[in-house]
Amino acid sequence: MTRSSLQTIGVHTVMAALVMLSSPAGAATFNYLYIEASEGNSSGGHTAIQFDDDIYHYQHVDSGLIRLFRQEKNDFHFLYRYLQNRPIHLSRIEVSEDTFDLLKDQFTWQFLTQERQFKWLNDLNRERIFIRRLLQKANDGQSITDGDAASVLRLKGVGLFYPEPGHQPQPTESVFSRQQSLNIRRLRQKIEQHYGSDFLHRRREQLESQIQALAPTLWPTINSDLAGEKFPASLYSFTEKYSDTLTALFAIIALINAPPLQADALLQTDPPTFKISVAERRGLRQLRNDLETGLVKAVYSNRPDWGYAVLVNLARYLAIDATLQSGHWFFIDDFADNSEWVKPEQYLEHQAQIRILIRDARMALHRIRQSAQSRQRLSEAEYSQIEMAANRYIELLKSEQHRDFRYTGEKALPSKSIAFPDSPLPNLTNKQLITALSALDNGEKSLFETMKQRYRYDLIGRNCVTELFRTIDQALLAPYRSGDKLSDPNVLVMKESEKRLGGYVEIPYNFIPFVSYRSVLDRYHVTQNRDLESYRGLELAKLKARQNNLIAALRESNVVSSHLYRYNPDDALFVFFTDDNVLLRPLFGAVNTAAGIGQSIYGLFSWPLDSGKNLRSGATGILMSLPELFFFNMRKGSYKYLSFNQLSQTDLPDE
Repeated sequence: MTRSSLQTIGVHTVMAALVMLSSPAGAATFNYLYIEASEGNSSGGHTAIQFDDDIYHYQHVDSGLIRLFRQEKNDFHFLYRYLQNRPIHLSRIEVSEDTFDLLKDQFTWQFLTQERQFKWLNDLNRERIFIRRLLQKANDGQSITDGDAASVLRLKGVGLFYPEPGHQPQPTESVFSRQQSLNIRRLRQKIEQHYGSDFLHRRREQLESQIQALAPTLWPTINSDLAGEKFPASLYSFTEKYSDTLTALFAIIALINAPPLQADALLQTDPPTFKISVAERRGLRQLRNDLETGLVKAVYSNRPDWGYAVLVNLARYLAIDATLQSGHWFFIDDFADNSEWVKPEQYLEHQAQIRILIRDARMALHRIRQSAQSRQRLSEAEYSQIEMAANRYIELLKSEQHRDFRYTGEKALPSKSIAFPDSPLPNLTNKQLITALSALDNGEKSLFETMKQRYRYDLIGRNCVTELFRTIDQALLAPYRSGDKLSDPNVLVMKESEKRLGGYVEIPYNFIPFVSYRSVLDRYHVTQNRDLESYRGLELAKLKARQNNLIAALRESNVVSSHLYRYNPDDALFVFFTDDNVLLRPLFGAVNTAAGIGQSIYGLFSWPLDSGKNLRSGATGILMSLPELFFFNMRKGSYKYLSFNQLSQTDLPDE
């Protein structure tokens, strides 16, 4: 071997050793994300932290509290970079696997703990509304007219077969409605053959007795240490017990009386497009038999939510039978009650993008159907995917007739609900109700005050940035929690942060998202920094690559001539984009401010007609435009009707 060869080997060996030494054994990485300012939520900018494919970020909620949310990576990028059109700046931080686990575990713990705590708060509120309803009913014999009661106290799944209380039933007016009743009667016969001829009536009496015997929940004392290590208890509240038992009662009554599905519960499809294949027919027959067997077992279940499961599977059983009888698909409407509706005047300017949504929905439905046909059996999970995709596609098709349609809200399980009916009700005295209501008022107030002390939102002291770093600090202290009070936790956190992360970010001086991003770059062990463009930025770059840069920039600088942006009514009125025009930003900002003032003046006169919408939008436009006068950009425009498939064409950072 020559001398030069030995030197080459030596150099390579030294380089390999340096590489190994530069990264600690078992190194891992996580991402710190800074999302630029924009109109809407987190208008001053936003921050998040990413572990693998999970992104955690704090947001201000309507209750005045700040709450930790968890989103899948693709969903997060689609929301912020695409729909909200906001660039994201990513800093990748290298740590040991032990530190990575500490941080990830703390954020997971915090998320799950808050989920349980906020559920407690919602359950207490729901319970209080229900007790008030019972008390009013007991005092004057009439149901409560409280608007909260109608929206909060609902029976999930019952709306598939029964109308809202006080409304007339609207069954499907076709030969299928008669067939539905016949199928339910046949199913009832199978249940009676299995359990006895009087089983359903006995089950009904049992459920009615259970409802009468229900008593208010004794809520435990609220723990004042919400940051403690003990996970909040799971409670099965009085209102949940009533709701589950009453839903089960409706399921039994449906099997006894055999009502057809409500007219708005069953979706009929266009036969040429939705004709079933031989393979689909075979799979649907097998699934119908599986649902039938499952329904016979479910009516004897001890699960609290068995009534909802019976109603959903019974509805699907009828939809599958209608599909087999007709030769083309029928589906249960699986959109949520609070789904977002859009009107023609909101989407007509975006018809090209709506057509992309329709195309993608059609292709998604085709892929799922093809995948299901390739298997020997059609599972309930696969059927649910077909049902969701079909609901999405059918709903979007309404736009071709310029009709209102539901843009979001499809669910894996149909949930069509009705408000709590006037009867049957628990057999409770006024004294029991008053005592329970007083305890609930105190409990809800106590929990909210406790949560406010821990999670109260503050623009400077407790926002999306400060809470991320507080959670990081809590993670770094986790190995030292032995029950003894730490003498100086602040000093310990600083030392641990310097050792594990490369430096320490002081919370009081880093409450501004952009400032915190710079601090992370300066102090943490950042191995990579990436600027991830917004949707408009990506499309503008493609446009400039195909056309003359100057012409494309001039045309896309304003909403009038832009090919990439169509005015979205959710955005306050503006004329010029200023995010990519730094030098002209004050001039463009002055024009945008004038546009906001003009819309506000118009809003004063149109107030009686639009309930102040133009006035609010104009005021928002002024607030978003004023920073532009000082070279600071906030508003970027949004893209409401983008397809999620368009995100797949983007280079997303791997974790």
